Parts: sequence; C-alpha cells; structure tokens
Amino acid sequence: MELSETLARFVLYSNRVRADGTLKPDLFIPHPYPDLSVTRHIGLSGPSIWQIGRMIAQSGRKPLYGRGDLEASAFVDHKLIVVADNPPDPANPNHANIRGWPGEKASQKILAQQISALATYTPAPPNSQGM
Repeated sequence: MELSETLARFVLYSNRVRADGTLKPDLFIPHPYPDLSVTRHIGLSGPSIWQIGRMIAQSGRKPLYGRGDLEASAFVDHKLIVVADNPPDPANPNHANIRGWPGEKASQKILAQQISALATYTPAPPNSQGM
C-alpha cells in the first residue's frame, strides 16, 4: 500500500462533524474494537466510493452523512499499520483496517485528535443520506 493512497472513513453519526465542517476525533477512535475500518480509494470513482458508503450505512441502519478522507501516511506516521483485506471482502473489496492502536481509549483519543486534524470532510451527496 502506498503512503500517498487516500483512505475514507465514513461518517454515520452527525455528531462526528463540527459546524465548521471539520471532523471530530471520535470518528477515528476504534474503541471498543481493536481495529479501525476504512475504505481505500484505489481504483474507485467518486460514485463508487459513495456506493460503498451507502452500503455500509444501510447495513448498520444508519444515515450516511459524509466521509473523512486522508492519506495512509496520516496513520503510518503515528506508528499505526494499514492492512488491506486479503482476500478482499466481496462486499467491499477496498476495505482495510488500521491496526496497532493502544489499548486504552484515552491514548486512542490522543492519536485520533492528531489524525482527525489531517482529514478532509466531504458531505454525502443528497441522495446518499437516506437509510
């Protein structure tokens, strides 16, 4: 995986986005899970990325508010590991996990604050927000 590769973290809760359009650190905290789930942009068009986001939102019965995009290097620079699914998940062949998080939530939040500052928020297209 290239460090410059763009990864998306889908926003399924409105309280993960500030009024100014920046992302809150909570979007990037894996707790209570050991890994953080992301989608790689590689080989996907914009509509295809949103299609995956809609599928993820629908599977959790949640609305899709948008996504936070950032380069893989944002995680690697913080000593985290980006691992693509192998073999790929047929439902999301571009799925990857961010591993290597500290076990305690407070330490995760410190990393998430630094990572969220590097992310760019893109609101979901109007037709993507319904459940």
